[in-house]
Amino acid sequence: MSKRTTRVLWTSNIDMPDVAEELGQKPSPFGGWLTLMTRRLAQSPNFTIGIAMRSESKNYRRLEKDGITYYALPRQRDRFDVSQSDVEKVLTDFMPDILHVEGAEMRHARRFMETWGGARLLSMQGVLNGIRPYQLGYLPILRMLSPKRPRDSIVALALLINFRLKFIPRLIGERKAMKMADHVMGRTLWDQAQAALLAPQARYHRCSRILREEFYTYIRKPSEIEPFSLFIGNASVPLKGAHIAVQALGQLLSDFPQAILYIAGEDPDTLSWRSAKRYVGYPVYLLHLIRRLGLERNVRFTGILSGHAMADRMARSHVCLMSSIIENSPNTLGEAMILGVPIVSAYAGGAPSMASDESEALFYRAEDVAMMAFQIRRIFQDPSLAASLSVAARSRAHKTHDPDRNLADLIAAYDSIMPGTRDEAI
Repeated sequence: MSKRTTRVLWTSNIDMPDVAEELGQKPSPFGGWLTLMTRRLAQSPNFTIGIAMRSESKNYRRLEKDGITYYALPRQRDRFDVSQSDVEKVLTDFMPDILHVEGAEMRHARRFMETWGGARLLSMQGVLNGIRPYQLGYLPILRMLSPKRPRDSIVALALLINFRLKFIPRLIGERKAMKMADHVMGRTLWDQAQAALLAPQARYHRCSRILREEFYTYIRKPSEIEPFSLFIGNASVPLKGAHIAVQALGQLLSDFPQAILYIAGEDPDTLSWRSAKRYVGYPVYLLHLIRRLGLERNVRFTGILSGHAMADRMARSHVCLMSSIIENSPNTLGEAMILGVPIVSAYAGGAPSMASDESEALFYRAEDVAMMAFQIRRIFQDPSLAASLSVAARSRAHKTHDPDRNLADLIAAYDSIMPGTRDEAI
């Protein structure tokens, strides 16, 4: 019989929704995986859970809620970092058996790993080094840099500067963090390949994500589905491939003039005139493309959606698009599958580990506009295909994202990292 519980300290890139209001922050619609898994772990008598959050709070805070100890560490001038003294304060106070770092791409994650000498488990998120070749989303940057297209030139220059000055410097830090991990956790063949390259010294553990609670309970009603509607979950950066979806929409309109593409996120036209995002960046390019193709009436930005609103908009869509040029395990894909929304997905990154082509989703090569449009057309024209994709995807997703199974996989990983530290009863 174990004399004490296993103490696990997670790191988080955001203020966790469960304590955001106590910190004076608006709860984020993100962080669902971390919230649900840590809640479940905290209910076990065999674990003591802490979460160190890179916080928007102005002051260091320690909070206790529902059996979890939360630490708010104010972000520094480098918005991806926290102070070394706060890291030391957390580690001294909590004294974990296992440090569980979420994502290697943030400077604060590396700071925790450098400071803690005990067992270190790193959960892979986007993997910047794997994303690098696709970060600019196959945009025609050289063609955009033309004196005949001044608006596109400004956007292209902004993207190139951001890539060079902000994205590239983070690659070295991520590689360093990967090298410090004793154990790596992932969920797709793509991230397993990245782990083999970037962290060959680490043992790989597999554990799939738990989705946001709303998606397990939401019932998709056939009577509420909007015919010929498409949905993508993000269009903030080029690698999300929204420009591919917009071009595919343009090819579909001759047969489906009523087709609508819904894009989750802010409409750049609604931003303040003083906001730089209104004039430079990828969303501006996207707006120019929409106007150039005459699609203003066929593309609608939804604004930032809560979990429930995302489930509602997605469920009412005829087809969900996973248009990203690269992803590890796209939440949009998992959420659409568990709702039973027919999916057209880029064959990119970890997506093929989540769904099978022609049975649970229809795949296309990420930059192939014609193939994306063709796969969408198949679903629009064939209700029986849409129905079979829906049923198969739901069945697969309920297994992949089963909370009990994923909790068991995580606990098994902890047990292999710290064998004999606790009683085997869960």
